[in-house]
Amino acid sequence: MTGIVVLPSVIVPKGIVLAGLSGVHSRQNERSRNQGGFGTVNIIRDVTMRAWQIGTGPMDLALAEQLFGIYEVTDAGAYAMLYEDPIDSIATAANGALLGYMSGIEAGIVGFGNGTPNYGFRKVYTARNSALQRARALTRFSGPPALLRGGTPVTIGAAAGNASISAGPSYVTFVADATRTVSAVAVGAATQVTLSSAIAGFVVGGRLWLQGLTGADAALLNDKSHEIASIAGAVYTLATNTAGKTITAAGQGHKYPQPDETLTWAGQFYVPVQFRDDTLDWDLAIAGPTNRRQVVIPACFIDETREA
Repeated sequence: MTGIVVLPSVIVPKGIVLAGLSGVHSRQNERSRNQGGFGTVNIIRDVTMRAWQIGTGPMDLALAEQLFGIYEVTDAGAYAMLYEDPIDSIATAANGALLGYMSGIEAGIVGFGNGTPNYGFRKVYTARNSALQRARALTRFSGPPALLRGGTPVTIGAAAGNASISAGPSYVTFVADATRTVSAVAVGAATQVTLSSAIAGFVVGGRLWLQGLTGADAALLNDKSHEIASIAGAVYTLATNTAGKTITAAGQGHKYPQPDETLTWAGQFYVPVQFRDDTLDWDLAIAGPTNRRQVVIPACFIDETREA
């Protein structure tokens, strides 16, 4: 079996939603309680998934036909479509955040740089009067999201410090602020990397991105950002252990958004959804002439589906 493919041109019509809607947020926990009344819980799925029952109220025949249409073109949920959740479809700079990716894995702190070029979109949910928060991954948008770095708008383009946003599933890729050639590498418990010249803006605790190094163990450093332990001119000591490894100077060092820089976004988003069932029941609630007929879909459920 393969992952669900999203058809980005297929969007659940708002008229169907307004005809009648109910929804649910779900997690998956394993709960038990002993004879003393003490309970335990094991978290099975720690990602909130959403589902909706649509078409619960009478709708015009024209709207019902639109629902039948998306049912057909998605092969009854074999393909996913896009849905604008009427209670949660907007992020602002206050709760829209980016999260870094490194080697295809989430890296860093939500809402801050991690010295990497690649970032995913998140919406942050908090509990009132609490520092606790959870971030929801988002991949589909109804228009280009606005990116902010340190509160300043990020230009979409190819110049230094600019960024690009991929077509859905959407991710952010930054252009390096600056790039230098790696002229020397000294392996050890802490790794020393010498660049052709210093890069302005780096501080201790920042992160240097490396790529293109050679040698049998170059993968330890390549295509990753590394914490900077100290700086002396163009020599950067990294808190990465390469003792006894073979790594040869080549390639480049890059400066991307740093851990002390906020990365936020604002915009409107969609949720990828699919029909839950292969069947689509309907009732003719009001008969009569075509322009007066009303249809009820008594049990049409759409479920959120995630994209990698």
